Amino acid sequence: MKSLLLLFIVSGLALSSARGDDKRPYILYAMLLETTPVDLADGAKWIMDKGDTFPVIMFKEHQTKAILQLAGTNFWVDTDRLKLVEEKDVTPAQLASYRHNVETYISNRARQWKEQASRKN
Repeated sequence: MKSLLLLFIVSGLALSSARGDDKRPYILYAMLLETTPVDLADGAKWIMDKGDTFPVIMFKEHQTKAILQLAGTNFWVDTDRLKLVEEKDVTPAQLASYRHNVETYISNRARQWKEQASRKN
């Protein structure tokens, strides 16, 4: 089921980039107000640091939870742990923090895939 969700997310991102939209897809970002353990949609468990900033995908449960994006996966956080930031107000430090988290996530996933492939051989 998680693989299917990941496939839909990746497909959606590929389709939106193939359209050639010049608009940025996010207008809201969320900054964590406290260090928060999260479960990523792909099953990974992470601890996000206070001040980390992520794009908001959507809200759910009467806007009490926000779905945030990290590279090709997502996770939810209670909105009382977040400060919403409009895109125009996102600082370079917040963007650098997000890029660092994306790089870490991608390198960890690549390492895990290589380990799984070597075990199968």
